Amino acid sequence: MNLNTDNIKSIYNNYLTIKDSIKVTRRSLSKEISILHNRTSFEDLTSIEANQKMETAGKEFSDLTILALFASFERQLRDEISTKSSKLQEIIPNVLGDRINELAQKEIERWQISEIMELFDFAVDGNVRGRMKQILGYRNWIAHGKNRGKLPSIRNVEPKTTYETIADFIAQIHHFYENQPPSHN
Repeated sequence: MNLNTDNIKSIYNNYLTIKDSIKVTRRSLSKEISILHNRTSFEDLTSIEANQKMETAGKEFSDLTILALFASFERQLRDEISTKSSKLQEIIPNVLGDRINELAQKEIERWQISEIMELFDFAVDGNVRGRMKQILGYRNWIAHGKNRGKLPSIRNVEPKTTYETIADFIAQIHHFYENQPPSHN
């Protein structure tokens, strides 16, 4: 099985590092340690302007982290399905199996990720799949320019929630696979 949390864990840990850096910068701004701001975009800003800039940047960074977390998760699901579909090559006549597999491999990139997530309904409970669909709606909103006319069903998604939900989705799949005879993996 190709699914793991290594990449999403790395993305989330990098997010936490930058988030801590933002905290340190805010502290330096509030204590007016101006020497730390030389040759930065904060150099000529008032404390209020700098904090507004930090607030905006922090929100954008959170949104980009959610986008990166979901993209990594999506890639893993597509790769997992792709690996599983190689069984199609066992169809006889072999030339037919090979052609079906080739078509499946090519077309998987066009499949809707919400439908791919639903393929795992045998392993992942409905609450987790539902949360993933809400996160997907938010991810799509971010990825397509944050259209104010098409707001997602939830508007307050955090990287921590995204990370934990993806990790839970993957853990439930792992749990299912671990409890199956080897021929079903």
